[in-house]
Amino acid sequence: MSELDIEGNARKLIEGIKRGKRYFVLTINSLIVYEIFQKPEYAKAVKNVNYVVPDGIGVIKMIKLFKKKKLQRVPGIELMIKLCELAESEGLEVFLLGSKEEVVKKTAINLSEKFPLLKIVGTHHGFFTEDENDRIVMEINQTNAKLLFVAMGVPKQEMWISKNFESLDVSLAMGVGGSFDVIAEKIKRAPNWMQKAGLEWLYRIVREPRKRMKILPRLFKFIFYVFKYAFSHERGD
Repeated sequence: MSELDIEGNARKLIEGIKRGKRYFVLTINSLIVYEIFQKPEYAKAVKNVNYVVPDGIGVIKMIKLFKKKKLQRVPGIELMIKLCELAESEGLEVFLLGSKEEVVKKTAINLSEKFPLLKIVGTHHGFFTEDENDRIVMEINQTNAKLLFVAMGVPKQEMWISKNFESLDVSLAMGVGGSFDVIAEKIKRAPNWMQKAGLEWLYRIVREPRKRMKILPRLFKFIFYVFKYAFSHERGD
């Protein structure tokens, strides 16, 4: 797992792309860890990941507790934006896949306003059928996009990337969850003090209780897994 900050990770990824490397990026958080434990097909999918950054505060604390490493949090949305900034300066093409049609279109507009020279070569919503999949992969490849951001939510986005990575011609594919909604200004991010305190998850629950409350049991199970792991290692199991 990368120990770099947001800019350090973005620059490392862009430099790697320029040298011909390909990346399947995972911004790992507590929900993703839960899904890995609970769903064998998801655990299999993320085995294809070759670049991991710590997004969630729970993951960072777990690594500090067990590995004695102090990592910097790298929120997926901020890494995406920094990658777009560097892609603009390097002339690298970007494709946006996921969310609703109006959201992904607005995301492209807002990113273009922020980075006027950024080459956003295509967009597509995330509500397509299995029968449409190959056509969409072909569409992405025809744009010659180098960076692909996929906003389908966990676990769908990583499973889609894993399934299609070998067929895609992109140099980087990264799941970005609800980042399009934020960039498109459909929802707001937590205040800075909550971001720094690692409480963005709480802010999302307060803002969208019906949608987000179902996440709470998963977070509690993540904590249970951590304590179970700690207890078993303490006993030498």
